[in-house]
Amino acid sequence: MKTLRVTVLLLAAVFFAAPLVASAAFGFSLPGQGFTFEPLQRATGNPAFWQQVGRSVLLAVLTAVIGSVLLMGTLLWLHLRARTLLPLAEGLSVLPFVVPPVALVMGVNLVFRAIYPGFLTSLLSLVPFYVVLTMPLVYRALDSGIRAIDLRTLVDAGTSLGAGRLRLFWEILLPNLRPALLAGGLICVAMVLGEFVLASLLLHNTYPVFLAQVGQDNPRAAAALAFLTLAGTWLLLAGFARTLRSERTRS
Repeated sequence: MKTLRVTVLLLAAVFFAAPLVASAAFGFSLPGQGFTFEPLQRATGNPAFWQQVGRSVLLAVLTAVIGSVLLMGTLLWLHLRARTLLPLAEGLSVLPFVVPPVALVMGVNLVFRAIYPGFLTSLLSLVPFYVVLTMPLVYRALDSGIRAIDLRTLVDAGTSLGAGRLRLFWEILLPNLRPALLAGGLICVAMVLGEFVLASLLLHNTYPVFLAQVGQDNPRAAAALAFLTLAGTWLLLAGFARTLRSERTRS
C-alpha cells in the first residue's frame, strides 16, 4: 500500500511538473543560443506590460477587498441570526460555476446598455464580475474560518464586556478570521491574474489579455511570463501557509 501511494504521488508530481518544466525550457531559450532571458526582456520591455500588470493588480486588490467585505458581513449575519438559511446561501454561492462567463457578460451588457451605457467602458466594471466569479471559493474559505471558531461565545463575551459592534469585529473577530481572509484574498488574486474571458469580451486590456496577445507574436515570451506568473502565485500560497503555521505555533 505504501508503494502504491508513493507511485501515485510521483505520477501526480510528474503530471503537474512536466508542463511547467517544458514551459520554462521553451520560454527561457532560443535556438542556437541556449538559455537566455531575451524573450522575457522583449515582453517586459513593451511599454504596455507594466501598465497591464498594474491594472490587473488593482482589479485583484479591489476584488479581494469588496468580495471579502460583502461575504464576511453576510456570513457573520447568517451564522449569528439566520443559521437555517446557511444551506440556501451555500447553494446560491455555487451559481457562478453554473452560469458561463459569456452568458453573464451578454446579460449584463444588455441591461447596462439601456440603463448606463458608459459603465462597461470603465476598467472598474470588471470588479463586480470578478467578485461574482470568485464568490464560490471565497465563500467557502470564509465560511470554513467562521466555523473553525466559537463565534457565538466570542460575540457574547465581547458584548458582555461592553464592546460595540465595530470594536467587537475589529479587535475580537478579525484577528481570529485573518487566516480565512488571507486565503480568500489569495484566491481572488490568483483568479484575477489568470482571468481572460471576461476582460476580453468587455474589450479591456489586462495582464491575461496582454499575455494572450504576446503569445501570438512571441510565444517564447508568453511561456516565460506564464511560468513566472504561476511561480509567483505558488510563492504567495507558500508564504500564506508559512504565516498560518507560525500563527498557530504562537497560539
